[in-house]
Amino acid sequence: MKPSQQKISSISRKICLILKLTFIASNIVMILALSAIGILLFSGAGTKSSFIAAFDVTANNGTIISIAPRSLIIMFVFMLADTVLISLAIFFVHAIFKDIRMNCTPFTRRNTVRIKIIAIIAAVLSMVGSCSDALVDYYTIGEPAWKINIAGLVMALIIYCISLIFSYGCDLQQESDETL
Repeated sequence: MKPSQQKISSISRKICLILKLTFIASNIVMILALSAIGILLFSGAGTKSSFIAAFDVTANNGTIISIAPRSLIIMFVFMLADTVLISLAIFFVHAIFKDIRMNCTPFTRRNTVRIKIIAIIAAVLSMVGSCSDALVDYYTIGEPAWKINIAGLVMALIIYCISLIFSYGCDLQQESDETL
């Protein structure tokens, strides 16, 4: 095995461990969001009211802003959607590095497809995140601040371009393998 292959395999092993931990953390956040939605939908009045009171916001002028149960449910649903998308992205990135660790090459058709999927997830996450931010602004300060997350969309475009580079790398890898 070449030194560059050993290095990428070693780094991939460490990255896989980090990604597993972040995947676990994102799944915990998903469970918490689902629990919050469950409390808001299915708990008794006393539990629901004390849970809702925990989300009261104190404004700069000292007034307390209470968020309606329906609004909290909507915010938790968007939080859940954000977290599911993040978990999916982590899952696909982990799969890429796991393949790199096993095959010692990142240039496979499967990884190219995974990177394209990550680009799509990043674009959707950018839009869902923008909606989440606007809802939080609306429910806490009363004014929706609809902003498109241009940075997220640009990141998705960059990730897609990387998938095209990986596709070219796959072609070169295949040519190299065929000449040997």
